This record gives sequence, C-alpha cells and structure tokens, in this order.
Amino acid sequence: GTGSGEAGLTPSPGGPTGSEPPANPDYIYHIIFLGDSNVGKTSFLHLLHQDTFASGLTATVGVDFRVKNLLVDNKYYALQLWDTAGQERYHSMTRQLLRKADGVVLMYDVTSQESFAHVRYWLDCLQDAGCVGVQVLLLGNKMDCDEERQVSTEAGQQLAQREGSIDHFCPCPAKGQVRVD
Repeated sequence: GTGSGEAGLTPSPGGPTGSEPPANPDYIYHIIFLGDSNVGKTSFLHLLHQDTFASGLTATVGVDFRVKNLLVDNKYYALQLWDTAGQERYHSMTRQLLRKADGVVLMYDVTSQESFAHVRYWLDCLQDAGCVGVQVLLLGNKMDCDEERQVSTEAGQQLAQREGSIDHFCPCPAKGQVRVD
C-alpha cells in the first residue's frame, strides 16, 4: 500500500530533512505533478517540501525533482516529487515520467477555466502512458483567490466523482497550509 491512511504522513522528527534522504528508505514512491503552466505546481511543491510559500518562482523547464522524507509507523518513506513543465513542448518527457508513477497530483487553477478544461487532456495522458491503478489526486489550486475564481469547488468535486480515474479531490489555497494525508 501507499504511505497514506489512518496513520497520516508527517515529516520525520529529528531525522532526515526533505533534502537529506535516509540512506535506505523503507519505501520509495514516485509522485508526478501534472497540469498546465502557471497552475502553481512549483509553488505547491516548494510549500510541501520547504513548509514555506515562495512567490515569483519561474516556470519549470522540462522536469524538476525533490525528495520529501516522511516517518510513518517507524518506517521511512521517500517521496520522489516530480515537477513537470506544463508547456506543450515538454509533454513527451512528461509521458515518459508517467510510466514510473506510483501517484499523480493533477492540478488546475481555479482562476483559469482553461486549466480546468485541460484536466481531461491530462487524464488522457495518464491513460496513454498506461497508468492503470495509479492513485490520482485532483487538486484545485488558488482557492484563496475568490475575486478571480472561474471554477467552483463543486465543479472540481463533480469532475472527480465523474471520472473513474480520479481517486481524491482536494481544494487548496495558493499560499496556505498544505495538509496531505
């Protein structure tokens, strides 16, 4: 199984930090972050990895890679977090990465109807890459941007319920706390 569940995932206290993986983690999971450009994948990953929000991050070129180490029930988990570029010219590289995925975080920006409409495209990419049985989290980002909102939370929930390949839906503020169980 995965590292999620009743125990919850917490950074390992007094142990390795996000940048210093344990020498031999008990489990290694490849988590791929997908979505259009500018939906906030890089900022979300920075927040998840460093526990701080960083504004003004530049667009990812190709792919970027970070490791988040967690201690769950006395087992070390190394989450390899792959930040993919949303630009069309990098999609073949993204498809290659998907073949190794244990989990996918598919992000859209609630202030962009276009990024929400493209969720279908990204789901097709998952299917084309043979990602059968891979856990998929649909993440609606920038929920704290109410004035610019174009996509309701309900629309995200309905999409997740309609699509059999989406396992979970999570609304998320652009700059807020990240809690991923």
